[in-house]
Amino acid sequence: MKAPVNHVLVVEDDRVLRNALEKHLGLRHQVAAVASAAGARTRFASRPVDLVVLDLHLPDGDGLDLIDLFRQDEDTMVIVITAYPQIQSAVRALKAGAFDYINKPFELDELDIVVDRALALRGLQDEVQRLRRQRPEMGGVDRILGQSPAVEHLRQEIRQVAATPATTVLIRGETGTGKELVAEAIHHESARSGRALVRLNCSSIPATMIESELFGHERGAFTDAKAVRRGLLEMANGGTLFLDEIGDLPLELQPKLLRVLESRRFRRLGGNREIDADVRFVAATNRDLDRMVAGGEFREDLLFRLKVFEIRAPPLRDRRGDIAFLARHFLQALARHHDRPARDLTPGAVRHLEGYSWPGNVRELRNVIEQATILARSAVLDRAAFGGEPRSARPALCSEPCPAFIEDLGSFPDLAEVERRYILCVYRRATGNKTKAAEVLGITRLTLPQKLRQYGIDEEGDQNLTGRR
Repeated sequence: MKAPVNHVLVVEDDRVLRNALEKHLGLRHQVAAVASAAGARTRFASRPVDLVVLDLHLPDGDGLDLIDLFRQDEDTMVIVITAYPQIQSAVRALKAGAFDYINKPFELDELDIVVDRALALRGLQDEVQRLRRQRPEMGGVDRILGQSPAVEHLRQEIRQVAATPATTVLIRGETGTGKELVAEAIHHESARSGRALVRLNCSSIPATMIESELFGHERGAFTDAKAVRRGLLEMANGGTLFLDEIGDLPLELQPKLLRVLESRRFRRLGGNREIDADVRFVAATNRDLDRMVAGGEFREDLLFRLKVFEIRAPPLRDRRGDIAFLARHFLQALARHHDRPARDLTPGAVRHLEGYSWPGNVRELRNVIEQATILARSAVLDRAAFGGEPRSARPALCSEPCPAFIEDLGSFPDLAEVERRYILCVYRRATGNKTKAAEVLGITRLTLPQKLRQYGIDEEGDQNLTGRR
């Protein structure tokens, strides 16, 4: 049996509970248990500890006084266990640096949940530090690749806003333009780079769960809330919270996010205590938020709060001078990944790539280069390696219901109608496969059904559209 790798210290004066905790936690971790503050100090000084389970009421001192000692090692997580009458002490413990607290009496499986979350967070912190040591030369704007004026302007904007303490940023751009990379660069270039960059993809989590993920919850806030849980806002304290796909944030949650942006305070679900949010908010979207505001799908006041500083990630077609540079960069990266000699491009191949519109932007370019690399047999990729046009992951669109060529300018449909026809076209061509259609459209698997319902396509409509009964 593999020896436990996490070292846990239990500090509890009640002998029965101390023995029970030692035995239970010892099934998965290396555990030491002591009954006093003095014993805790001695044990902590003798060897590193990953996590401490700490009773606040000890015979020779207050457990609160020990938290400062334990947190001298930033890698040590502290979980406080306390009786209901000591709830205020538990709150002070959190302010002193404890990860979380559990009220007595509690179930052991409830403790397991909190312990696992604390150790998972510690593991993530260790991984971040490891990656930083591995790639110290690559960070911030250095990861925004390109030599064009558009990219240099983007890097300059990132540096400018990163120099501010907590200015909120809205990143706009098409799918595949590197909006997440811009958010990471803002965080890395800022004074907050030593704290967490926490991500929330507003389209990848069911609407019923987003509020709990963002704000956290108190024990008993809802049926499955068996323990207090810190939300992403608390995890991002002192750092940056990246709200990706902000256009997919449910309308009913938008006022709550607006309140946090205005007051920099929030409450957990089921809680009464106001918690400070020392966080820089960075949001990103590929959707037209102004059109969504006009259609009642997005709050105008929230949009104003988000775009205090607005950055636009340029599409690849607006930086064609970077296409050859990026293509060769991907060729070298793929060669390292596959442990093969690096390939190069002929002048004809470069002209061919530069002549394409790249609707999928940098992400599509990388995919095309990887596909050509896998299929090619020579050390140099020529135009033939990419076929008649670059091999994109996007299939050719059908002629209907996509808009046909219209000579009369006044007969063109508006943008919303073009979007509707395009989505239905791709959905039909994908024979009703929502996952494939969403991938081609560059939207999430959760967004597509919302669009279909908006267009009046239900399950029966799906069957009629795809020919399946």
